[in-house]
Amino acid sequence: MEEPQGLLKINSVGSLGPGDRLLVLLHGFGADENDLAPLVQHIDPDGRFTSVCFRAPIDLVPFGAAWYERDDDGAVDAETFKSSVRSIDRTIDAVCAAGNFFRSEVVLIGFSQGCAMTLAVGLWEEITIAPSAMACLSGMLQDIPDFDYNLSAVSDILIQHGTLDPMVDIERGRRIRDVLTEAGNEPHFAEYPMGHEISNASLFDLRDWLSTI
Repeated sequence: MEEPQGLLKINSVGSLGPGDRLLVLLHGFGADENDLAPLVQHIDPDGRFTSVCFRAPIDLVPFGAAWYERDDDGAVDAETFKSSVRSIDRTIDAVCAAGNFFRSEVVLIGFSQGCAMTLAVGLWEEITIAPSAMACLSGMLQDIPDFDYNLSAVSDILIQHGTLDPMVDIERGRRIRDVLTEAGNEPHFAEYPMGHEISNASLFDLRDWLSTI
């Protein structure tokens, strides 16, 4: 699949089967479009999806990329956050058009900072067509000024987080669950005795969840 002109860089992982639906994977801070690609063969062994990994637009030194900027206190820069959400949205549209995928059948998976982007793209009030489902791995829900979430836009949401995560505290994963639950949404939530990572146990659960979508 060719990279849409002027949009985010894409790693077209492809499919092990017919791949008639689109799976979009969004990496974490400091990683790149190759980071989550090895997951695909494990979580979609039957090739139900055509998988693509997007590269975040902010290049880091010496390597890797980020979806948004933060100050020394960790506060998120609203403009880079919103810009990345719009870029992901446009790139999904372009990939759907190029591959004849239905936007309403798209599944998003995001790790860490990519989880924040997954929630933002999937639940943003301005998104016309919400994804079918989302997986939020070791991440967070960011509160951004003048950026409104529709917390009921997607009903099938998986949240996974490590209780030993030294980078994104487990309470941030629990907060995603609690915010969604308070809004009347009921996400699938699981904790694992792991750090900031995807363990074998969480990988198998991710595979099993994706098989039901």
